[in-house]
Amino acid sequence: MSGPVEVTLRGAALWARIDRTDAANACGSAVMAGLESWLARAAEPGVRALVLTGTGRHFCAGADMTEGTALLGDQPALRAFLDRGRQLVRAVRASPVPTIAAVNGVAFGGGLELLLACDIAVAADTARIGDRHIAAAQVPGWGSSVLLPQAIGPAAARRLLLTGETWTGPEALAHGLVSECVPAEALDDRVAALAEHLATLEPAAVTRMLDVSRTVLDEAAWDREWQTLTEHLASQERP
Repeated sequence: MSGPVEVTLRGAALWARIDRTDAANACGSAVMAGLESWLARAAEPGVRALVLTGTGRHFCAGADMTEGTALLGDQPALRAFLDRGRQLVRAVRASPVPTIAAVNGVAFGGGLELLLACDIAVAADTARIGDRHIAAAQVPGWGSSVLLPQAIGPAAARRLLLTGETWTGPEALAHGLVSECVPAEALDDRVAALAEHLATLEPAAVTRMLDVSRTVLDEAAWDREWQTLTEHLASQERP
């Protein structure tokens, strides 16, 4: 597949590799479209796992700030752009097959939220991971205020959200944000082996295990985050 998301079937795993290195693999409309197409193929016969990764030094640096900033004067269009990313994160969480984040590099903002949406996350030792919305004078909208406390606990989540700090791959492993950290050069092979193992398991049992192992979303908290974001964006609207 051409475009900013390269989709490849490797055995029973469908890989999506964000390839927009000139923009730190930021999640703009074209990337979202590519990831939506990748997710839609999860229902194809023979697809037993989905893998999300990035090209170069970035996994995903978050929502495309250039595209978003250009929409500041059109609040409905800006909200639609951001809501598309929000729904993308929810779609990853609802995938009918297991999802694996192969975190090859920087995962900030929306990149962190995509990581959090995946069932399993494996990080390269060179990865840098953080929420970072506060560093851009923004607040999250794709779920990190909801998903991060569930993943690492409320105290550690508040620290990341409020300070904009980042963690290395080993630090993310120590905090339980990822389940494994490997040398960068071994990341693809390790994740491929993990996906291959998942493909050997009985499909009906995997489906039911996804149902019981995925944390139930706090819909009220999810809605509160979106309301907070829309109010914050309205306060920044250009005159």
